[in-house]
Amino acid sequence: MGTIAFQRRDGLIFVPVDVWGHGVAAKTLHFVLDTGTSTSILNVIHAVGLGFRPDRATARSRIRSIIGQETGYVVRAPHVRSLDWVRDDFPLACHSFPAEDRLDGLLGADFFAGLRLVIDYGAATVELTESLA
Repeated sequence: MGTIAFQRRDGLIFVPVDVWGHGVAAKTLHFVLDTGTSTSILNVIHAVGLGFRPDRATARSRIRSIIGQETGYVVRAPHVRSLDWVRDDFPLACHSFPAEDRLDGLLGADFFAGLRLVIDYGAATVELTESLA
């Protein structure tokens, strides 16, 4: 797989993510690369636009942060592509983010499972390949 340039904003790494919805074309969003988040999260505003409604949820989701906790819902995206890698039937937790954060979502550790992730801060690039192990 290739090396992809990332954008930095407010100390965060943003990468393009294509999310396929239900009955709608894929949409390119910009997620924060967050290996400290176990589950990838899609902003509920984009979830609804992609046809991921709460009544189609496969489960409930809860996120906790230093400011509290919020309940959301989990959907299964037909495909999610980022960093030249595609995950099929991929679970996404759908939650609201404060508007001022301008977050489309978080690309969590579940997306990187079994893969090798290399972040080059100096070159502002990220590379995702098969694990060497």
